[in-house]
Amino acid sequence: MMNIAIYDFDGTYVNVQTVPHVFKLWKQLGYDLNVYKKHWSKIVRWYLLHKLKIGWNKETFRKNAMALTIDLLHHLNDVELKNFMEELYQSLKPVISSDLKKQLQEDKKKGYYTILLSGSFDIMLEPFLKEGFDEVIGTESKKNGKRLNSKSVEIIIRDKKLGAFIDRFGTTQITHTKAYADSYYDLPLLLHVNKGICYHPDKKLKDACNINKLHIIE
Repeated sequence: MMNIAIYDFDGTYVNVQTVPHVFKLWKQLGYDLNVYKKHWSKIVRWYLLHKLKIGWNKETFRKNAMALTIDLLHHLNDVELKNFMEELYQSLKPVISSDLKKQLQEDKKKGYYTILLSGSFDIMLEPFLKEGFDEVIGTESKKNGKRLNSKSVEIIIRDKKLGAFIDRFGTTQITHTKAYADSYYDLPLLLHVNKGICYHPDKKLKDACNINKLHIIE
């Protein structure tokens, strides 16, 4: 039997959104600026379309922006990519939520199997195992040992995020599950677990949490 505690990544365990942070770090570390401009200019255009509500809702924008990020990262060879992921982890450590970092340790002491679950790529999450997570589940960056690109990746968001959890633990004997998340896109997961915790929720999630009587931390 197993108790599981699930932590969202962007905006929950870390107080930033991953995509702009990755691009910012790319510039700071002095990687190819032309590659940066090529991909970042697309994201900026998509963001404007989203804000102008021209065929792009928030979910579509976020999925496409994350997908394009893998094209940026695949300009690095394997050694460079590993080093970049470590630099990303170090750069995100100052914006880790202090109360969730503490909560993670408390959950571990209580015997919970702890998971960092995110639509961000698995390679971005793996360094966070150093925080004490037992496992990370993210969007796959490779398939059959081959790097995927923005056209072939399948970003896990909303129901697909819940599906990734169920695929991993569907046949496991689980006693209790709980999850911490900040975004409305995580509502399916929060409703699925025994205790859904809306952590600093966006407005849409907060409204849904009130309707569904989920626990809210503001």
